[in-house]
Amino acid sequence: MTLQPEDFWSFSEWLMRPQSFLESALLQGIVLVVLAILLGLLLGYLVSAVRYGPSEGFYAVARAVRDLVRSDLPGTSARRIFALARLAYKEAIRRRVLVVVGLFVVGLLFAGWYLDPRSSNPAELYISFVLTATNFLILFLALFISTFSLPADIKSRTIYTIVTKPVRATEIVLGRMIGFVAVGTVMLVPMAIASYFFVTRGLRHDHEVVDIKDLGDGRFTGKLSYDQFHEHTFTMDAPAAPGEPALGTTDSVRGHRHVVRKMNDQFVVGEPVGALRARIPSYGTLAFTDRSGNIDTKGIDVGNEKERGGYGNAGVSRLVGVTGESNRLDYGYMEGGTLGSAIYTFYNVTPSRFPQEDGIPMEMALRAFRTIKGDIVSGLNGSITMRNPDDPKIESNPIPFVVQEYDVAEETLPRTIEGNDGNAVRVLDLFEDLVSDDGRLEVVIRCVDRQQYLGTTVSSVYLRPAESSFAWNLAKSYISIWLQMVMVIAFGVMFSTFLSGPVALVATFACVLLGFMAEQVYDMRYHLDRGEDMGGGPIESMVRMVRQDAMTTELDVDAVAGKIIKTIDAAIVYSLDAIATSLPNLPKMVGTAEYAASGYDIFNSLLARHAVATFGYVIIAFLIGYFFLKTREIAA
Repeated sequence: MTLQPEDFWSFSEWLMRPQSFLESALLQGIVLVVLAILLGLLLGYLVSAVRYGPSEGFYAVARAVRDLVRSDLPGTSARRIFALARLAYKEAIRRRVLVVVGLFVVGLLFAGWYLDPRSSNPAELYISFVLTATNFLILFLALFISTFSLPADIKSRTIYTIVTKPVRATEIVLGRMIGFVAVGTVMLVPMAIASYFFVTRGLRHDHEVVDIKDLGDGRFTGKLSYDQFHEHTFTMDAPAAPGEPALGTTDSVRGHRHVVRKMNDQFVVGEPVGALRARIPSYGTLAFTDRSGNIDTKGIDVGNEKERGGYGNAGVSRLVGVTGESNRLDYGYMEGGTLGSAIYTFYNVTPSRFPQEDGIPMEMALRAFRTIKGDIVSGLNGSITMRNPDDPKIESNPIPFVVQEYDVAEETLPRTIEGNDGNAVRVLDLFEDLVSDDGRLEVVIRCVDRQQYLGTTVSSVYLRPAESSFAWNLAKSYISIWLQMVMVIAFGVMFSTFLSGPVALVATFACVLLGFMAEQVYDMRYHLDRGEDMGGGPIESMVRMVRQDAMTTELDVDAVAGKIIKTIDAAIVYSLDAIATSLPNLPKMVGTAEYAASGYDIFNSLLARHAVATFGYVIIAFLIGYFFLKTREIAA
């Protein structure tokens, strides 16, 4: 996924935006709620005016507002809501919706035949499959159960039996929402548990030691058997103390390793480790130097990246522990064999936060851009240099590395390393010499090979102070799916209060579809604002397809027709942008699946943002649904 600057906001920045309160989520949410209420009142008045006339329609809506404030909200009973929710739950269960869980389990049974075990990252493949399958099944289920229930009661007139009881419209709407959410939750929990065991068992495999070479002094090297379409090599050091087993680690293949133990005369290969991870990255700020060593805010543009956002790792989109500077999304390439470099400044680098004895874990996901063919088998060579931000003359010797394209390379910044303290060459201590007094550390990355380029973004290089549990990370992905389900159910119940079942289904599906297309709509509006609408908007694109014109050429129509087409396209794009901005941005919520699949922790602030947004949309759907249901009660 493409990173955007808002991906780097914390929850407080997203909610309040101290730099620009007009763009804060809190203010935008308040405006959206007010506009939704006004729109609901307007539509309610139009419906009432058609039924009763303009004046009586106004009084009908006024009475509905009065009842909401004076009696319905204050008199809403939790006991009656629970009773109505239980009825909605039983009604959905009678429709045999639980068969969806069975279909999901059957899908998992057959999925193992089609998921390619020879994939370069099987863990990502398995996790993406289970989360995507769960997401679509749950959302389609939420669409059907939330949109057909209330219209069916209205059509069969059973709703009138309910409204004649001491039951309020607020309780009917909330009862339906809570009941259907309970149904979805009951189905989502076993699907999450089945997904966890499917992923863990699907990645589990065994190897045997097939080739051993004794290096003397208790050290060994060897190879593991070819299983699951791959093999490993390993090295084993002598035991740390007499009586303890000798331990060795294999090389990393397809995202995992194995621990090899020597027990007496037997070599025992452990289960795969490192495939199912939940990294907690700590990002820094990024600056570049050009080929002459001068500081620049952006690197070299090689012409194959979008200016807005560049590229990034799926699921890598937050800053941890960064203070004092704007979290802008710098990106670019550095030229090899020159003074060009990417300078990362990390904050809060302290021994308590990084207690590892061998050094600080650092991971990199860099892109390579080759201007000459050269050796395409070997990766590009780079170097890592640590230096003190307060005194750049204090720096370590370069640490060489080979770029692992399309993969995350694991490096370690050693606790002690030879370098220059500004006066002499000696062994430097990482925390005492290279980290500043306020906990900052600069890491300079360069490309060694001439006429080659390395590409990087803010999120491409990070320190890893800790790691979370994969099971909990997967659970957070399912919490995100649950929030999406709640939102869809709220919209479905809202539309079902004034539309028939099929029409409510289509209307809810349209909202979901526009929510999933939000990022594409934002991109269309962005490029339209900049005059970069290659191929034009919807109407111009349709004209080009009919005429079979190329996207890069000018539209071959007269000036008046071209102006009309572009005006209509602009109106369509800006209207879609307004609608997409008003609707929930579902791609951001779906993006949590990419976090889990890529092995990154889904941070709590992101879930908090999704939960607050879901709560806001539920309130809007509840109020609109209440007013329309109240109008139907008056009609009855």
